[in-house]
Amino acid sequence: MTTRRSFSILFKVLTKNWYRMLFHYPQMIRMANSKKYSSAERYDYCVEQIRLLMDLTGLKVVPYGLENLPQKDGFYLCSNHQEKFDPLAIWYCFPRRVGVILDDRATHRPYIAEVCKLIKSKKLHYRKMHQLLKSFDEVTEELKSGINYLVFPEGGYEQEDGKLAKFQTGCFKSPKRAKCPIVPVCVIDSFKIFDKGYKTTNPIQIHYLKPILPSEYADLSTTQIAELVKTRIQKELDKYQK
Repeated sequence: MTTRRSFSILFKVLTKNWYRMLFHYPQMIRMANSKKYSSAERYDYCVEQIRLLMDLTGLKVVPYGLENLPQKDGFYLCSNHQEKFDPLAIWYCFPRRVGVILDDRATHRPYIAEVCKLIKSKKLHYRKMHQLLKSFDEVTEELKSGINYLVFPEGGYEQEDGKLAKFQTGCFKSPKRAKCPIVPVCVIDSFKIFDKGYKTTNPIQIHYLKPILPSEYADLSTTQIAELVKTRIQKELDKYQK
């Protein structure tokens, strides 16, 4: 889906339901910029608003493999990326709290900026190496402390042919140092959700695959870990690619 078309769809949703957004969005801004709410209150409210937005768009999200999620928190979700709605689709159906790692350039748009403040996020400044390394160090320590994180190693969603782009190996430094489970996540058909205009025609499928345990990747480099995760996601994607 092109960026122009995607924003057009979002614009239609917002204008059609402006009275609801007029009530909820100012509250998101207040909570995002206030310190009087706990992290749990901020997170729960944000997920509630994400689910409201997804329901207003008519998007259908179907999760698979939730039983594969590790029982103990402090794991690392690695997902392919097909459309800008992918993070929202994952939060929509994810049963636990999970933060997100993303490029700082994507965090300054209205609504997304508030989501990033309400849901624990780690912004990556690729042009500022010192801040980039600091962010990865913080993710490592937070994984060790039991915080879950979500990352999209492709860094974008330009391809719509079902094939994965190159995974950024730097994304795997933190889980390797934290020695935590890595859960491959396969998003299917999110780029088709509006393939016949505003009306949705395909549900977004979120497949949580079996975790890759530290013992499986202990002797691998970050490049090899990236390829291992990519291979498993691509294998799952190929089952549904037509």
